[in-house]
Amino acid sequence: MDRSVSFTLDFEDLRTDPSVQEERVGLVTDRILDRLRELKIRGTFFCVGELASRHPELIGRVVADGHELGVHGLHHIPNDLLGPDRFRSDNLEAKRILSELAGKEITIYRAPQYSLIPSTPWVPEILSELGFLVSTSVLPARSPLYGWPGAPTTPFLWPSGLIELPSPVMKLGPLTIPFLGGTYLRLLPAAVRRRGVRNAHSETVLWTYCHPWEFDPDEKFYVYEHGGWLISRVGWLNRQNMLKRVEATLRAGVGKPLGEIAATLVDLPVFDPTQDSNGSEIGAV
Repeated sequence: MDRSVSFTLDFEDLRTDPSVQEERVGLVTDRILDRLRELKIRGTFFCVGELASRHPELIGRVVADGHELGVHGLHHIPNDLLGPDRFRSDNLEAKRILSELAGKEITIYRAPQYSLIPSTPWVPEILSELGFLVSTSVLPARSPLYGWPGAPTTPFLWPSGLIELPSPVMKLGPLTIPFLGGTYLRLLPAAVRRRGVRNAHSETVLWTYCHPWEFDPDEKFYVYEHGGWLISRVGWLNRQNMLKRVEATLRAGVGKPLGEIAATLVDLPVFDPTQDSNGSEIGAV
């Protein structure tokens, strides 16, 4: 597999008090789309359903510019806080909203905050029931928020047949980090990013993941609902250089939208977290 890097954006609004906090997500996403058009880059936009319904004109532009749409939940609530029943109903509604806006069925999904984790093993089965074909929801490392240490780091199948494209990760000393994620793009030296791309496993699908707010240095500070002061503060660091860093990451080669890449993958291994390495069911006697 080549070393090109795909662009992805999580279209979300993290404001905790919309009555006093200015909504800037539409303005900033328009700017990002302008630059992507100039650079002739097509990416994958994972959209929160409720936010997409408030900005149908922006979703229309995303589609018109040739980008791929994916579901990012209905209200950007981590999956472990939803439970199976609400997860099913929320993502069915989000899928309906985005499919209608796109004029075609949406079949790719990303969990809010990578909340496809060992305690939410029901997610892949439900996604398959809802007609999703691809997920990009696993961070195969420890994280201050959500992660799945020990999960595969290259594309795999869930037992339901759902394709998973895990977040690209690299070793940095004792840590395993998603080096193409927004925080790491903003804060780490470019040499680290280049080393991660260069040394990635040949089967790794490389993609950035960013958020509109990371391109917005003028947004006033507030504390994220599912973050805390420190994580929120980090979210404001070096926003003024985010666009330059993303462009530099993509300069060596731009990958296709993730759904198009997933459609070309064959003979993927199956990852079944209910089975041990010998194929025996965990907990069986």
